[in-house]
Amino acid sequence: MKRFVFSIIIFVFLLFMCLPIGTSHAINILYQPMDLADTTPGEDLWQYSYTVSDYTFNMDYGFTIYFDYTLYANLENPPPFVNADWDPIVWQPDLSIPDDGVYDALAWVDAASLADPFTVNFEWLGGGTPASQFFDVYDPSWNTIASKETAPIPEPATALLLLSGIGIFGLERLRRRAKKYRA
Repeated sequence: MKRFVFSIIIFVFLLFMCLPIGTSHAINILYQPMDLADTTPGEDLWQYSYTVSDYTFNMDYGFTIYFDYTLYANLENPPPFVNADWDPIVWQPDLSIPDDGVYDALAWVDAASLADPFTVNFEWLGGGTPASQFFDVYDPSWNTIASKETAPIPEPATALLLLSGIGIFGLERLRRRAKKYRA
């Protein structure tokens, strides 16, 4: 019986270790990069699709995602339409100043809808695949409420692997319990 209780404690501990760490109601911005067909030789065109969650944006609240001037160029301007609740704008990274570019989205209504993705195309100057970016959430007075980094959208294979491990663990526990009662 002690081994069973110990196994349950280990299982619960491992389950909690797999949960994201952070404060409740902390905004999350997940990104998914997509390599686009290059239209000009020497360019490396990409698109970020952002999913924003865990925060309620009221009128005149918004967020700003920063594009490092050494890694990004030619942000799509104007950015694609999100929905009527949002006013997105971009400004370009500038190597001569130097200054980062931004994608900024301002809520035009209370409880602005986060159902649609926020997207922007850009030229990638770095190697490999574009990665996380810093972002700020601000209030109507332009005070920063939160500063974090975007995170990649988890791949389905990762979740499937975790669920498979939990399932195998559970089946093994059932097999051992059945074997114990047969003896």
